[in-house]
Amino acid sequence: MPKIVDHAARRLELADACLRVVSRSGLAGATTREIAREAGVSHGIIAHYFSGKDEILHAALQRSLDLLTVRVDDTVATLVGARALRAALVQAIPSDPSSLTGEQIELAFWGQALTDPRLAAERWQSYVRWRRLLMPLVLEARRLGEMPENVDPSVVVEALIALVDGLGAQAALYPERVAVGDQRAALDAVLRAFGIVIEEPGFSA
Repeated sequence: MPKIVDHAARRLELADACLRVVSRSGLAGATTREIAREAGVSHGIIAHYFSGKDEILHAALQRSLDLLTVRVDDTVATLVGARALRAALVQAIPSDPSSLTGEQIELAFWGQALTDPRLAAERWQSYVRWRRLLMPLVLEARRLGEMPENVDPSVVVEALIALVDGLGAQAALYPERVAVGDQRAALDAVLRAFGIVIEEPGFSA
């Protein structure tokens, strides 16, 4: 009998292999041949599941975003208000090789999104997803008295998304020059600027 292969599971395995290759060798080193070698499959297998390097990088980016969503959900599950908000944002800032790899791939697609409507639409959906995730946390922080009533939650969310995008781009472009501690300090400074209070060691309003 022919071997039954789960198409979605195999694509996921190849996307994970792509993330490992990019983490080790950078985007330039992520050839389809190297990805196949990392996954332990023949080069021809890649062509069976993906049309080329761009498509497998796209799948790797989606995989990275899905993993980030899981990390954020797990992190905020037992937190509320401002602490949950800060924890979600900390997870979004690249702090290890895995999260940095995802950020580097995403940054590579930003330029392409200028001329590719499909990529532009996907980047917009990523923004919408972050807005839907952060808005309830900001509203909860205000309800709990951790944020001034006169601060517009929409403005806070827009500023925080822009901040995380900027910090992520810095980390992707200058990984050896940008310290995670400095980026988190910048995040805390913005939260303080909006009057958001977090009862946590090391955070001062």
